[in-house]
Amino acid sequence: MTDSGAARKMTRAKLVILGRDNCGKTALCVRFITKRFIGEYDHKKEVTYGCRKVVDKEAIDLEILDTVNKCVGPAATSLESSIKWGDGFLIMYSVTDRSSFEYVSRLKRLIDHVKQTLGIPTVIVANKCDIENGRVVRKEEGQALAADLRCSFFELSVAESSASVETAVSQLIREVRVEFSKHLLALDKCSRMLQMRHALKNKLTRSKTMQW
Repeated sequence: MTDSGAARKMTRAKLVILGRDNCGKTALCVRFITKRFIGEYDHKKEVTYGCRKVVDKEAIDLEILDTVNKCVGPAATSLESSIKWGDGFLIMYSVTDRSSFEYVSRLKRLIDHVKQTLGIPTVIVANKCDIENGRVVRKEEGQALAADLRCSFFELSVAESSASVETAVSQLIREVRVEFSKHLLALDKCSRMLQMRHALKNKLTRSKTMQW
């Protein structure tokens, strides 16, 4: 996250897209950046996309990390590195794959563990809601999970709507901006406290000098 100087506005953000394979992570990234939908991907490596977007009338430069599924071993360490890198997280699952839904909680716990704090900007996205015949996860289940994890929730179809993708990612950007503002306020408070301590120390020093 970057301070833009006097304006103190967030001008850059790093977003990480997490989830099981075949839940639509890459399709979502491409849809958000280009508004086009491409259904078939074969990514074996992480890919970072760059783009500039305007959210709430403010421009922001984004780096979006499209991760591959990493469960155990050295790959899990790489996933932790990706989480350390990010400012905000979008966890995806497919409503046609219950294992991808069950993986969401594990990913959220990992984010909280790596970041060593709660309240990290995280949005949960349920994809493929257009495939009703293959649905195995109800919308209510997703909403309940998101509420339990204290995350925003969106159910959508990357294939059918670029607007819904835009809405979900824009919400994540808003949450990252809020966290950035809290960070600045905390820095300001710390700076004021240091200034007060310094002033008090100088006052005590002058007082002792006058006594001598």
